[in-house]
Amino acid sequence: MNIPRPTHNSYTIYIKSGCVYCANAKALLQNERPQPLVVNCDDYLAYNKQAFLNQMQVFIGYEYRTFPMIFKNGEFIGGYTET
Repeated sequence: MNIPRPTHNSYTIYIKSGCVYCANAKALLQNERPQPLVVNCDDYLAYNKQAFLNQMQVFIGYEYRTFPMIFKNGEFIGGYTET
């Protein structure tokens, strides 16, 4: 599974379809420069949800299972509320 790593020069938002908080986070950060990297995780979750969650745990540093998963300059900041 080749999940894009969080970028170190902007926001990275991991989202899934149908998630209201994901849509709100994208809207909140739409004017950021450079543009946030938005990673739709639907295919990763359908293919192997546990492998996806394991990889995100590596990126984040601890288990986190809700969407969106938002990073700023490579550092995990949380979800929509924390952003």
